[in-house]
Amino acid sequence: MSQSLRERYQQMTWERQAGNLASTLARVANNAIIPEHDKTVVKSLRESTCFIEWCLPNIPAEYLLDLANLQRELRAWWRVWPVEGARQLLALHARHQSDRLLQMAGYYPQAESKSLDLTAKSKDLDSASLDN
Repeated sequence: MSQSLRERYQQMTWERQAGNLASTLARVANNAIIPEHDKTVVKSLRESTCFIEWCLPNIPAEYLLDLANLQRELRAWWRVWPVEGARQLLALHARHQSDRLLQMAGYYPQAESKSLDLTAKSKDLDSASLDN
């Protein structure tokens, strides 16, 4: 990665850094399923690992462990890509991580504390199917 890219990235707020990382992961998600775009995926995975390294000094402490784990995962993908049977898996994972970063940085509103009660809904469905 170029020194000028690193310097520009390090001058951003942590929220913008997270947004740029999210954008790079979205590029991974969009391209992972297309074999002709494998070079773009590898470059984006590499770029993502650098972005994480460069943003660590600015990221709030509660996110550091998540980002360190994400960096290890991305490095593993970067080293083995392409993996034909895992294209959809990487695309899904990269999209999920992109969304998490955008939420973490405040670009997506935080989910309300209301939790979906799947147990109650499941019981309702079971009762309805028994009535028929």
